[in-house]
Amino acid sequence: MKRYTADFETATWLENETYVWAWAVCEIGNEENIIIGTSIDTFMDFCKKEYNPILYFHNEKFDGEFIIHWALTHGFKHVVKNEDIESNTFTTLISDMGQFYSITIYFKKEGHHTKKVTFYDSLKIIPFSVDKIAKAFNLPISKLEIDYNKPRKKNHNLTKLEREYITNDVKIVALALNTIFSEDLNKMTQGSNALSDFKKIITKSKFKKMFPELDPLLDGDLRQAYRGRLYLC
Repeated sequence: MKRYTADFETATWLENETYVWAWAVCEIGNEENIIIGTSIDTFMDFCKKEYNPILYFHNEKFDGEFIIHWALTHGFKHVVKNEDIESNTFTTLISDMGQFYSITIYFKKEGHHTKKVTFYDSLKIIPFSVDKIAKAFNLPISKLEIDYNKPRKKNHNLTKLEREYITNDVKIVALALNTIFSEDLNKMTQGSNALSDFKKIITKSKFKKMFPELDPLLDGDLRQAYRGRLYLC
């Protein structure tokens, strides 16, 4: 299974409509493999042709809304329970504060055979703008600029600058993620990576001794306090 960074460019000049007019993906670990398209339909076709790929959007909340809209308008049903997952369904991991963590589209599920694509948020791993990522990681490329509000029709023929712009966006994040993944930091968020690294440093057995599992009832109460929902007087 391959991992990619991904990015959408969307219409911003219309009051009551928006759409994806450009997309790009860059393979993490093979950053010269960049694919560009001009509609969300061709993007989803790419996702379907790959073998269960994982794609990272930098700020999935924005791009993810386009994916969810596509799924709901193309015969896919949102499900919550794992036992309800079947062909043409999708699941989401979104907090009650509207934070997007993952979206998984199931194109086909027959027995043990699953055809899917999973989307994560690279902003949860590298909480910087693309421009700052390029500088912080001392990358040989930088973020470019285009006129975002210039009207572009659906299936617009991309200019050389537009192609270079979206190429750099996905390549910058791919290079940075590859550096992080090479350090065996493969979790969904920066916090999860930090915890995993901490466990490796002190060893899992010592971590379990220092932080033993709590009684389920007490654990439930404490988790509510952690989420800011339990008020103690």
